[in-house]
Amino acid sequence: MVRGLAYLVLALITVAMTVVYFTGERARLFADVDRRLALLAPADAVPARGARPLSLPVRIAPLLAQAQLEITTHTLRLLVGVGLALAVLALLVAGPLATLAVLVGLPMLALAWVRQRARKRVDQLIEALPHYIDAVRQLQAVGNSLSQALERGLADAPDIVKSFFAPAARRLEMGAPVGDTMQQLADRLQIPEVSMLAAAIKTNLRYGGSISAVLRNLAHILRERVRVKWELQAATSEAKVSSRVLIAMPLLAMALLMMMNPGYILFFINDPRGQTLAMVALGLEALGILVLRRVLRLDF
Repeated sequence: MVRGLAYLVLALITVAMTVVYFTGERARLFADVDRRLALLAPADAVPARGARPLSLPVRIAPLLAQAQLEITTHTLRLLVGVGLALAVLALLVAGPLATLAVLVGLPMLALAWVRQRARKRVDQLIEALPHYIDAVRQLQAVGNSLSQALERGLADAPDIVKSFFAPAARRLEMGAPVGDTMQQLADRLQIPEVSMLAAAIKTNLRYGGSISAVLRNLAHILRERVRVKWELQAATSEAKVSSRVLIAMPLLAMALLMMMNPGYILFFINDPRGQTLAMVALGLEALGILVLRRVLRLDF
């Protein structure tokens, strides 16, 4: 029963991937036709087809922007090809269950890696952002306009701030409105601290007032948020260690049983009842990981 269910899931995944591929090819064909008819750019300015950024879903685009990753058509095809090759190898060597695990596990591992990278880079940006805001405030206090201060403040800013704010600096250099530029950056990244900066700038440009005082208060708020965040991490560190121990215990117990009695694992591979129990155990393990992560997640 489990083997048949695995084959059914593999067939559905194959059909879904085929539909997505042909739908994407049709959309890209129409996009190329529209681009040529509208003459949006000269031929030498249009990037190669495989190097063009993809139109990503709303929930994935901010995550990739936070991780500072750009997925092109060529990269996506390469990743899909490697995944399919591993899935075929697993099907030939270990059967449909291993293939299903590869097709489901690889995207989950990739998503976890992207989220970890995004979280790390966003934390670095949040810690460095108050220093950049102070630099902008000081530059404006000596006579620079807000646009000039935002652009020139990046010269001495940390590298992480430069990497995130470089697109906004280029737009400001070309004469784009300050409020719209910062709002576009906030919409693309969807980081609360950047949204706070964009909202403060737009509000000041609309209603007037001293932007220096607003930036000073914003920098103080961001520093307090960083301080509270470090305190929360210190307070929950013991619980995080306990959760990791609880997650690792079943896996370690299984590894010890396999070392002491190698034939023990054969029941979970060859017997249908063992296969069902193995799937249930893996599902419960994944559910426990999700529950523990949700319990330990603190947002403020």
